[in-house]
Amino acid sequence: MAPQIDEGFDAPPTLGEAVSRRLRDEILSGRLAPGAPIRDAELASRLGVSITPVRESVAVLISEGLIEVLPNKRRRVTVLTQQTAQELMDVLGILLAAGFERLPGNPEKLEGLADACREFAETLGAGDRSTAEAKFERMVAELLRQVAHGELSRMAAPVLRRSVGAIRLYPSAHLYELWGQAFLDVADALTEDPARASSIVRTFVGALLATMAGDRPQDAEIRPEPRGAGLAPEAAGEVRS
Repeated sequence: MAPQIDEGFDAPPTLGEAVSRRLRDEILSGRLAPGAPIRDAELASRLGVSITPVRESVAVLISEGLIEVLPNKRRRVTVLTQQTAQELMDVLGILLAAGFERLPGNPEKLEGLADACREFAETLGAGDRSTAEAKFERMVAELLRQVAHGELSRMAAPVLRRSVGAIRLYPSAHLYELWGQAFLDVADALTEDPARASSIVRTFVGALLATMAGDRPQDAEIRPEPRGAGLAPEAAGEVRS
């Protein structure tokens, strides 16, 4: 008989995961400012770890869009411009609409997805941005599971990582209501008329992009918002400098 798993036990992160959390926290807090060079040896020395977990962590943060690789192969903290943020949201919206468009038409099979949409919207409405990010990822995972489209899932994974990274960097408290209402409407559509969901998403993305376009000039660089402005801090203390 297999041993019973204690559900209250959380395994500690690996050293690589701990370094990823620390560097992610420093980028999102602005301690590592946009454009700051990323040098593995310097980070390893500062954090008191070997260079291997730093390299692993940098690769993870590149996939999340928080670190970028320049043409000369140097790396730096991502410099997110207004135009890039809008383009990422546009591509994310295209993939979401494509997913909702390909859902089965039976509302009874979509109750789990409707619940996930509602949970995301309600969590965001409560101002819990950190938890809302996790709820958003769960919602997208359930959407892709329902669609069962292998190529769409493979395309969505990197876009989702980069888009969530952009959302984390983008001062977006003023967009919460727009996101929340849209996915409450999607949840209702899924339980009544699933065919409406994709058009709701398209309308939402159009409104989102129009609102974002008014935030700042297209070439403006975006700085992370202060932690008190809605972004809950990551778990801290796994790696100490």
